[in-house]
Amino acid sequence: MRNLLLAIFSVLLLLTNTIAQDKKFDKHKLSERQVCKGKIVCIGCTLEAQEGGADAQCTLHAKHAQGLLMLDGTLWTFVDNAKGHRVITNEKLRGKEVEILGWKWAKAQYIEVSKYKVKEGTKWVLYDYCKICGFEPGDHKDKDLCAGCSGEGECK
Repeated sequence: MRNLLLAIFSVLLLLTNTIAQDKKFDKHKLSERQVCKGKIVCIGCTLEAQEGGADAQCTLHAKHAQGLLMLDGTLWTFVDNAKGHRVITNEKLRGKEVEILGWKWAKAQYIEVSKYKVKEGTKWVLYDYCKICGFEPGDHKDKDLCAGCSGEGECK
């Protein structure tokens, strides 16, 4: 009887632990995305330019990794995944005004990119990553952004 109770307790403990772990690692939802407005900057150069500036050595080590200087003056880093890496490394974005749609990890000051818009003159251009269109117009030779990523329909 004692062994049976011990086995039942072990199974219950294992199930409870499994359920708790599943909850702990739930992925974020699309509805939880936020719009973050600001300008794309080199993180190291921005830190060096501040009073008592950092010795960032961004040319040597970080290769001018880019982040978001938000309108309130805070500096945010992008999660370096498939979508964020393109924003971190695309020199054409540096100095541009952007609206990032993504998830904020406030305690770490990281933003996980879902989509973003870049201000080109007076027009906002939407950039998104999908299997049809890629990140920007021209990425797929003669094809531009698909209808979904250009805001005119859905990705197919």
